[in-house]
Amino acid sequence: MDQKISVLQEIALFKNLTTDKIRKVLNIVSKHTFSENDIILKEGDVGDTMYIILEGTVEVVKSLVISGIDDEYNGKDKVFTRLDGNHHAVFGEIALLEELKRTATIKAITNCVLYEIKKDDFLKLAEEDYELGYRILLNLARIVSARLRKADEDTIKLTTALSVILHEA
Repeated sequence: MDQKISVLQEIALFKNLTTDKIRKVLNIVSKHTFSENDIILKEGDVGDTMYIILEGTVEVVKSLVISGIDDEYNGKDKVFTRLDGNHHAVFGEIALLEELKRTATIKAITNCVLYEIKKDDFLKLAEEDYELGYRILLNLARIVSARLRKADEDTIKLTTALSVILHEA
């Protein structure tokens, strides 16, 4: 149990949680294994779970579909990043807030061991322990904010590169 607690304490989503609060979180996680090349989440499916990587590596893949662009590119997949168990990466965390379509496919690159947290279990836990719910949601807001900032920076870089290319053409 102590090893499970220390793993969760390393994760930004559970930052500043006491050992007792972490134990409560552990009561709602379930462990799942995936084999190499398994699809864990599929882009476009409605999600109600988030995952924490304990072991293994996954790829975050998005389908390239842009109207008005040559069919040569449409339907192709683009690998955006890899996440691994060394950093106990988290994905699908927005599903704790609302049930929306997944924005990417997550594919196991190696055999993986993951913790799963279901939205309903998380919301019940947050209702039972407001402080715990507040702290996790605050951490989630920080994670989402950081990702949004990075996406904004990437958009500026891409827009700048496209402007330079179009100006030279």
